Amino acid sequence: MRSFEVPVGATVVHVPVTLDKPSPNTVIAHVRVYDGKGGRSNPDTTKSVIFRPGDPLTKTVSFNVRGMSEGNNVKAVQSSVPDGGERKDGGILITAKAGAVNEPVEGGREALKFEPLGKLAYDETGQTIQFDDKGGSKSFSTSLSHGRTQVGNGETGYYGTVDMGGFVRTPEGLVLASRRLEKPVKVGSPATEYPFLATMLSGHKTPETQFKHGSVEWVVKMSNRRDSWPALWLVPTGGWPPEIDVYEGFGYNGSWKFPSSLSTNIHGGSNGIRTFTRPAMRMTMVTFGLPETLDSEFHKFAVTVDPDWITMFIDGVETMRYANPFNGKTWYPLTNVAVKAKPESPYGDGVGDMTVRSIKVWRAEQSHKGTSEN
Repeated sequence: MRSFEVPVGATVVHVPVTLDKPSPNTVIAHVRVYDGKGGRSNPDTTKSVIFRPGDPLTKTVSFNVRGMSEGNNVKAVQSSVPDGGERKDGGILITAKAGAVNEPVEGGREALKFEPLGKLAYDETGQTIQFDDKGGSKSFSTSLSHGRTQVGNGETGYYGTVDMGGFVRTPEGLVLASRRLEKPVKVGSPATEYPFLATMLSGHKTPETQFKHGSVEWVVKMSNRRDSWPALWLVPTGGWPPEIDVYEGFGYNGSWKFPSSLSTNIHGGSNGIRTFTRPAMRMTMVTFGLPETLDSEFHKFAVTVDPDWITMFIDGVETMRYANPFNGKTWYPLTNVAVKAKPESPYGDGVGDMTVRSIKVWRAEQSHKGTSEN
């Protein structure tokens, strides 16, 4: 952003934001306008401007102001690094000057609406979702493909077996619970202790949920316990990476707000080594005109993978789109509540459960016959 001038007496300012080059992924910039010399924001607020792939390189975001007499100004700044991009330049001045022109920049497409790709291959509710400790046809596994722990990213929860009581059917749906265990689970030699119960539904052995091109839709209500880490994601049957994160709730991050905060990502690499990520984690439900009720009401999360694009949606509204660098992979969905709490934590601040109302998978073509990772 660069400083600019507006007409004397302006009550609305249109702040231009410019990308330095076209982006293959969605970029969301966050702009704050606040009080300056004589000029006042009305009110001091932060708004988002969304650049979707193919949009013009310059867009504007509009703010109400007052007190814009000749020479007065308000200030503007990108309040955080853009999702999907980098931030250049510092704060700017928006100054009132006789004869100045400040018009909004029109252009850019509307957000896509979710339309599933392919034929429905899996369709179960919280009352009918099947799972067991190994997984198989029409049944999710309660573990990851490589086991029941994730040492590499600092998780302190153990993905429990069915008999540990982490899965409960209720009238609202299938509850994936997390909690502190009465006795830690010891894994490995020398043993690592896991003091918390985590829960997992993984489709690595469930052929009905696997696809190369298609869509997945989850209808869920999120946990909100501090240090819980609920997630909806995809991994290929050939092993990690890559990875597509449709939603992650970073409860171990002190600034995370479960009712409203959003995060998506893609991870690239091969042979167990990650070489790049494309995180977007400063957006919120308000960015897309959606209610801040992720932990109190059910919402629809969806992703469509086609040969060119990976596109994510909430409640039918496009949120992020990435150029697809992974075409040809066969994907399966994972639904889980991880725990990343200090071992001594009581892990009791909030609700540690994700409730799943339904999971659906559409497939544009038959997946290969392999149903487990090598």
